[in-house]
Amino acid sequence: MAATLRPSARRILVRTGLLAVAGAGAWAWQHHLTLSLHQTAFATGLALFATCLGLALFNSRKKLPFLPLLRAATWTQVHIYAGWFSILLFLFHIGFRWPDGPFEVLLASVFLLVAVSGVFGLVLSRTLPGRLTNHGENVIYERIPALRARLQRDVETLVLKSVEETKSCTIADFYATRLKGYFDRPRNFFHYLAWGQTPLKGILGEILLLKRYTNERESAILAELTEYLQAKENLDFQLAGQGLLKYWLFVHIPLTASLLLLGAFHGLYVFYFTGGLR
Repeated sequence: MAATLRPSARRILVRTGLLAVAGAGAWAWQHHLTLSLHQTAFATGLALFATCLGLALFNSRKKLPFLPLLRAATWTQVHIYAGWFSILLFLFHIGFRWPDGPFEVLLASVFLLVAVSGVFGLVLSRTLPGRLTNHGENVIYERIPALRARLQRDVETLVLKSVEETKSCTIADFYATRLKGYFDRPRNFFHYLAWGQTPLKGILGEILLLKRYTNERESAILAELTEYLQAKENLDFQLAGQGLLKYWLFVHIPLTASLLLLGAFHGLYVFYFTGGLR
């Protein structure tokens, strides 16, 4: 049976099995520490803090690609499954009950925010790259503003050319009323992220309608204008997707740092004022 599975399916089964074993081990470990509830909470809390600290160090590994510390892809997988394991440890630590002390509630809330932002980042990393590739040409994120500005200059040159060649302001008026705002700045950020579909259909429909009242040269210019619109739409989509992939870390990393500081304070308080494992 296993021999008929594809490598990707086998990897998923192995990783799921490892996570299940880790969860079962944590459960057995918790129930092995039966001397006192305090000892169980301290041990699971220490393990949870160590796991979260290890997860935080993953970002440091990405900044040191020249060190022989396994491939970044391997570290990513370790990070993902260690993250799921930390959620199990958290549940064991709080005894599957929401804490009631003000500081404990704050610490648990920050942990949940870190976990939710981590799951959100995982979903993004699994869905957005494929959508970005399938949508159109991939461009370097930092170059998008310059490319958008150059695109707008080319469009305005084309519009002026239409006036000179056709002796008509039809295309120029359409650009001024319907398209200038579209080319001025990024558009439809949330639309792309929520639906991933082009909101350009309405404008393209208006161009098709306009072609009915234009001559052959104007129709050719409108066809060029359509290509520019599609290029601008791809830049906006790339900006939205790549931006989200980059900047969700500006939420996840500060929350993680806050969690480690609060967790360290919590652990020291427990150790010094309640006797540690005694």
